[in-house]
Amino acid sequence: MLGLLGIPFDIVPSDIPEPDPQGFKSPVDYVNACAVQKANDIAGNHPEALVIGSDTVVVLNEEILLKPKDKQQASAYLHKLSGKTHEVITAVCVRCGDEEVSFHERVQVRFYELPESWIDAYTDTEDPYDKAGAYGIQTVSGLFVEKIEGDYNAVVGLPIAKLLQHLTHAGYLKVEGAHDYAK
Repeated sequence: MLGLLGIPFDIVPSDIPEPDPQGFKSPVDYVNACAVQKANDIAGNHPEALVIGSDTVVVLNEEILLKPKDKQQASAYLHKLSGKTHEVITAVCVRCGDEEVSFHERVQVRFYELPESWIDAYTDTEDPYDKAGAYGIQTVSGLFVEKIEGDYNAVVGLPIAKLLQHLTHAGYLKVEGAHDYAK
């Protein structure tokens, strides 16, 4: 998404383990902490860079559905989400030197009732295992989604429009002409 806007960037994954969600008061607190942790980890190794850390969780009835560990857990998650509305929360932390800008975006997602055969076929693929809640709206499992209320890109994992608003307001970006966004 940043590339489409002509903003140069590098993807540098954080390999720091995510904390246990049980230690947090709410799903928002947890996902915010994860985004800050990722941004701080990368910023520590690249102090001259503007670093964007992001994390996404799927929440159903205050239960955080992380990336499934195996087929059984992926199947259990999808059974829980089937025919229900859940929340996707994406948190973003932007670090530049000692400055930090953080925010989160909440989106309501409703799933169709999922036939058992669909869940079995999908969990036989590699797709659900690197995604919170065992699905990615931008992949074939997007076919499970009946409707969303909110920012589609936040469900994908980066609320780009809101991010650009924050970067512009904080003075990290300026818009002067076509594809001339970088400061």
